[in-house]
This record gives sequence, structure tokens and C-alpha cells, in this order.
Amino acid sequence: MSNPIHRRILFSIILLSTLLCMCPTTCAAPAFHSSLVKHAKRRIRGQWMRMIMENVTEQDEQVFSSPLSGIILDHRLPESGSNSVSAYTLKGTYKGHNGEDLVIKILPHNSTYTWGEAKALKAVGDLVDSGTISYTNPARGGSPKYLPAVIMKKKSGQILEHLPCYQGAKPAVKKKLRTSIVTLLCAKVAEVAATKRVVHRENHKRNILISLKDDKSLTVSSIELVDYGWPGTFFVYENVDATDVKSQAVSVPCI
Repeated sequence: MSNPIHRRILFSIILLSTLLCMCPTTCAAPAFHSSLVKHAKRRIRGQWMRMIMENVTEQDEQVFSSPLSGIILDHRLPESGSNSVSAYTLKGTYKGHNGEDLVIKILPHNSTYTWGEAKALKAVGDLVDSGTISYTNPARGGSPKYLPAVIMKKKSGQILEHLPCYQGAKPAVKKKLRTSIVTLLCAKVAEVAATKRVVHRENHKRNILISLKDDKSLTVSSIELVDYGWPGTFFVYENVDATDVKSQAVSVPCI
């Protein structure tokens, strides 16, 4: 095997064998994703959407220019999104809303990412208010900092794994429920994209809230999308037809 050609042939054989061995591991989708493999593999054709920070205007940059007043934090939420410091429900009332029906999400910085998130929330009809808040992270202590925050409508439902009836269900029943959720989720993503011109792409379990018809049933009555922050949110270009948007959005990987 001193011949360079022979060495290259041997190297190619070894490399090909290695890749073939790795393929089942690297290409296999998690069980929860199996129903959406056909969607995840489809490529979105053409330029029909852009990231939220690419759509920010000078007016959007003023969204956190004023301090929020009358804010009384209540329960801290365990799931607050990747691009956030923390999230809470509110006590009392705020601008005519019951505090329990609102969530305040405290953001890490004032930037195109957070301006874009506020704009996306407004576009889908979830934004109630935005501004800055004096906040001390209970996990870190120290002096309070003025941080940007968005106040938004709280969505109904729970994360799938938090539903007691799902936790105690048999594997076959769980699989059936996940399949139905995937179908409803794709329809929801497509509907929001077509009507609100906002594409929700980060469709992992923590960003989907499930409501069932009753406590004992595993039949879904509705699903809600949460967290319209970077990097999983996009705006649809103005000149793209709503019908095309809906068909394209179905190819966006869900869960």
C-alpha cells in the first residue's frame, strides 16, 4: 500500500464505511418528531420570509423607550423562553386586563432582536404593552437593573408533558395524541403565517400549549403558540400571496 493511489482508495473506503455506520444515528428523528419527518425534509422554496430583526424600523426601536409603571410581579413562570431573563404573571389589573391573564417577559437587552420580538407580538395581537422595568434577578441578587420587557396576553393550555392524563397514558395513546398535535400545530403555524404574516418556526414542546376537551380526555380542543422571539420567528414579505404563505408554512418543521 505504499502506492499513493492505493492509499487514497483505502482512505475513501474507510471514510464511506464510517459515514454509513453513522447515518442511522445522525439521521434518525426523535420519536416525538416522527410524524413531521416529511415536513422537516422539505425545503422552503424561494424568498418569502425574513428574520424579525431585518424588519425593524426606527419607530420599532422606540418600543422600550418608556418605563413601565404600576407593575406588580406575581408568580414566576418556569418556562420563559430562550431569549429572556424571566417571566411572571401580574397581580391586580393592568390597562383593563386581569393580571392573571397577562405575562410580563423580561428581556436581556435592548437590541434589534428584542425590538423584533415586540413587533412580532404586536403583529399577532398578543402585545399589551412594552417598556423598561427595574428588576433584580432573585437567582443572582445584586443591584436592580433597568431591563426591557414586554407585557403580553397569557395563552391557555399547558405543555404536553405537564398534563397529568398524558403522564399516565399508555405509549400507544401518547403516540396517537402527539400525532394529532402535530397536525393541529402545522395548521396553526400556517394560519398565523397567512393571516398575521408572522412565521413561528421554533416549534419545540415548550413553545406549544395544549388544551384538552376535559381532564380525562386525550382529545385536543386547541393549541396555542408562544415565544415569538429570536431566532425562531420570521416576517412574511408583503408581496407574497396569503395562499402561498399558508402552503409554504406547512413545510416549516413543527416540534
